[in-house]
Amino acid sequence: MNLFEKLTTKAAKAAMDKAFAKGLLRCPKCAQMPSKPPMDAETLLRRESCGTESFPSEWRPDFQGVPLAHPDQIPAGTRIRREGNGTGECIWHIPASGKFGFFLLFGLLWTGITAAGSGAFLFGTPADGQDIQPWFLYPFFALFWAIGLGTLYAAVRNKYARHQITVTPDLVTLRREMFGRVREKSLVTSNISSVAQVVFYQQNYQPVYGVEIRGRDGKLRFGTTLVEAEKAWLVADIKRAVFGENQASAAAASSPEMIAAQRQSSFSFPLPPTSKGHWILGVVFVFLGVGVMVMGFSSGPDFPENGKDGVDWLARVFSIVFNLFSLVPIIVGLVFGGAGVKMISSTWSGRTKEVRLEGDETQVALRTYRHGRVINEQSFSRSSVSGARATHTGHVNGKPMKRIDLIVDGKAHRITRWTEGDVADVWVTDVCRALGKR
Repeated sequence: MNLFEKLTTKAAKAAMDKAFAKGLLRCPKCAQMPSKPPMDAETLLRRESCGTESFPSEWRPDFQGVPLAHPDQIPAGTRIRREGNGTGECIWHIPASGKFGFFLLFGLLWTGITAAGSGAFLFGTPADGQDIQPWFLYPFFALFWAIGLGTLYAAVRNKYARHQITVTPDLVTLRREMFGRVREKSLVTSNISSVAQVVFYQQNYQPVYGVEIRGRDGKLRFGTTLVEAEKAWLVADIKRAVFGENQASAAAASSPEMIAAQRQSSFSFPLPPTSKGHWILGVVFVFLGVGVMVMGFSSGPDFPENGKDGVDWLARVFSIVFNLFSLVPIIVGLVFGGAGVKMISSTWSGRTKEVRLEGDETQVALRTYRHGRVINEQSFSRSSVSGARATHTGHVNGKPMKRIDLIVDGKAHRITRWTEGDVADVWVTDVCRALGKR
């Protein structure tokens, strides 16, 4: 463990102890406090009364899971109109919310600051000895303009877009209409794998959920502006229309008895590949880092000469202190650029390696192969491995990303840090089934 990880671990432990002392740690299932403070951020907390095992980061008042509803419990006062009885062919009409949401304020602030910054650099007077501004400033500021305009478009869509969900025995279709323009996307009903509330983004450090219908050939996403009761009802109602009686059999297939029956005496699972967004994010970080450093160097410090006549020593000190602040962009650029280079290099070096989780009746091993030969191995006794978990860590292009941990003696053993959420969930389910664990 390096110095940075030690510092972050100590800070996380101090924050958890403080939250426990204030009574802020609550079980995500029964909302009760744990009987003792957590040992650290990587050790599972267990609530004996309800049997919940979760990481301490999930034991907090705002982590109550998503609310559940019955298909026929239509929320009071809802403007959503359903055609059909919820089974077979059914249509849900979702009117426009009439609200811009936080996207409008964020988009206006972002584009305003971007306009001021880009205008000063692109249309101001070039530096001495230059006829025009450096070319790389144009794509640099174009990235910021794209983010700002995209956020404003999201605000307009939140307020004016109307949605319609149609479920038939053959297709599930999402229809979006705004200002007379209509877009439709359909999935094959038989290929639908899940209907659930998922985190679309975060606002004020709190997750904002929307409705996601996921199939083998894509996904349909909508509903962040709906109230919680409407989201819960829609999920339950669409599930009934899509899955019908198959939903009960699917739930039975994930019961502890069925999982134990599928236990494998030996198994070998390749770790999910690194997200493609990982190296893309690295390129973006390098691009931003280089741009910030160039701007920092172009307006670099201009320290007065110590022996220069007519310069008061106090003025010289103030000038030096003031000019030190011009080093901040250079330092920030180095941090961003270094992080991007590390992301790219780790992705590149992983091309020739394959990491697999393998097990037999006595042990579970994490083995790294290169050209068919084992170059690294870490093994645990099979009795000490109680399963695997996928935990939310962030988003890339609206996609939830998760880390994967192997649970060894009640502690998390990190095996991936940045994996697409649906891929991580499938991998964890397969591993737990092979281990005979839930």
